[in-house]
Amino acid sequence: MQRFTIYLLAFGGYTLALLLLTGQTFGWNETRKTFYLGGRRTGFVMSLATFCATWISAASLVGFTVWMIADGYVAFSGSVFGWLFGLTPLPFLVYRLRRSKAISLPQWVADEYGDKRLRRFCGGAMIFAYSFYLVIQFRTFGEVASHMLHIPHGLYAAALVYLFVLYTTFGGYPAVVRSDALNLLLAIAGATLAAVSAAWVYGSPIGAHIRLARSAPELLRSWGSAGDIPVVLSLSLAWGLGVSCNPQYAVRVMAARTARDARRMLAAAPFVLGWFYFCLVCLGAVCMAYSSLPRGEVISFPVYFENALPMWGSLPLLVAVLASAVSTANSQLLLAACSLCHDIIMPERGSADPFGEDAFLFGNRLAIVGIASFSLVISQLVDLPGILAIGRISWSIIAICFLFPLYLPSRAARRVKNGRGVYPLLLCSLAAHVFLALRTPLSWEMSMLAVLCAQGLGWLLLLRAEGEGSA
Repeated sequence: MQRFTIYLLAFGGYTLALLLLTGQTFGWNETRKTFYLGGRRTGFVMSLATFCATWISAASLVGFTVWMIADGYVAFSGSVFGWLFGLTPLPFLVYRLRRSKAISLPQWVADEYGDKRLRRFCGGAMIFAYSFYLVIQFRTFGEVASHMLHIPHGLYAAALVYLFVLYTTFGGYPAVVRSDALNLLLAIAGATLAAVSAAWVYGSPIGAHIRLARSAPELLRSWGSAGDIPVVLSLSLAWGLGVSCNPQYAVRVMAARTARDARRMLAAAPFVLGWFYFCLVCLGAVCMAYSSLPRGEVISFPVYFENALPMWGSLPLLVAVLASAVSTANSQLLLAACSLCHDIIMPERGSADPFGEDAFLFGNRLAIVGIASFSLVISQLVDLPGILAIGRISWSIIAICFLFPLYLPSRAARRVKNGRGVYPLLLCSLAAHVFLALRTPLSWEMSMLAVLCAQGLGWLLLLRAEGEGSA
């Protein structure tokens, strides 16, 4: 059977499975609580599936693997180490997030600190960050779909993920959860089979390390040269801080059926994600050792692995890329639409009127179409930086807006509540971050770290001022 026919069957099978799974979630009596959070009825297994599937994006699959093949283990230290480090503080958020009745994270921040302006501010930051991060998913999906289906790379290929994302997101959080379960299985299976096939064809990862130690020992250094250590450390720390306050994961905590399910989800996630990254590291190590690719050359992901691996390894990996793009895109698109409709346009509107609720959700679906269309056009017409570079921009903005509000102790939050000082502090921090990143030699991650240090001092001064005022 020709390779194109096999690819077509695989793509069609994925499409059919996605349609059958998510089509059952479209309900007649939806409310914004069920649409955004699934009615807070998601059990442990499905919570774990949607958490891990949302985590595995094109940045973590394509971006990390390509970076590792090109530059060695510095890619792990600069990205995966920070991503996993960001998991560690998330359990501390379970109690604070679940005691609130808020539907969105911007609403939670506004309620926690008693300033309605924070809701629109944080919602706007989420729309900006996620709209541009969606570009990663459209680009990667378009490249792989174009290669598999032999269609021109560009608008037509990217339009496929546009249709997938719209369909799965239109069903709200329940549809996203169901599609995430399928996408996680495909992503884990794809990474596992790719790693096994690479070891089967070329040799074990241990043998690859021995070969690299003789031919290219610099690729085995986790931090690169001495001059690279500060850059890699700052990059890893920036990723970790962005992950620790990512609204995607906070929403999964809020949507879990119980606090116990949320804690079990966060406890089990490192094992699932650890296996995924272990497989990618083994794949990258073998490809580093036996690849004839010149260092620094731009790698076309589907072409490279199609030539490097047998069919039973490359095909699942390409399907895994499609699944990872969809699983991240539909989650971010749902959150961006929630921020636009629930937090910015109609933050005070109640949900008692069923007809008003239907009109609200219809407007929310229009927002989904609009944001997805914007990201699709940007992905094709604007010359933006690479996958990991866009990710650093997005998550640095998220960290500036949400890190301190989420992790400031509840006692301190009560002291500044209704003090009206939090909003100008966050607004000035974000403005300073953008200015430093665009107008100075500082990178986005270095600018973020500098601004967070200054913001921490601002929080201390604010707490002191509020304490003196209350005294």
